[in-house]
Order: sequence, then C-alpha cells, then structure tokens
Amino acid sequence: MEVLPIVFSVVLVVLAIVLSVVGIQIIMVLMEVKRTLKKVNDTLDMAESKMNAIVQPLQNLGGMASGLNTGFKVFESFVGWINRNKENK
Repeated sequence: MEVLPIVFSVVLVVLAIVLSVVGIQIIMVLMEVKRTLKKVNDTLDMAESKMNAIVQPLQNLGGMASGLNTGFKVFESFVGWINRNKENK
C-alpha cells in the first residue's frame, strides 16, 4: 500500500475541516458586524432626531427675526411716506 494517497486523503480531510471552521467563523463575524452597524444606525438616527429637535426652534426664531425686520422696514417706509406728505402740505 502506498503512503502518498493516504497522506493526500488525510490532508484533504483536514483542509476541508479547517475551511469549514473558517467559513463558519466568517459568517459569525459578518452577523456581528451587521448587528453592530444596526446599533450604530439606530444611534445616529436618534442623534439626528435630537439635533432636529434642537435646531427647529432656532430656525423658527430666525424666521421670526426676519419677519420682524421686514415689518420694521415697512413701518419705516410708512412713517417716511407720512412725513413726506406732511412736508408737502
């Protein structure tokens, strides 16, 4: 009986077992990465909603300031128009 075919068979079986174990480990690592990325995504979504809750009133405040500024300009124009009419009479 020759030794070479037996050695090849043993090496082939050991290699198949090692590759199966490595494949299972890779699948487990990928599942863990997926779970971690889902947690990171949830955290980022929560942080984004908190930031929007903080920024929204500030945007409303900016809009209000812009409205007041426009109102003052209209009022100044109206007062200037009244003063001009008084001067013409």
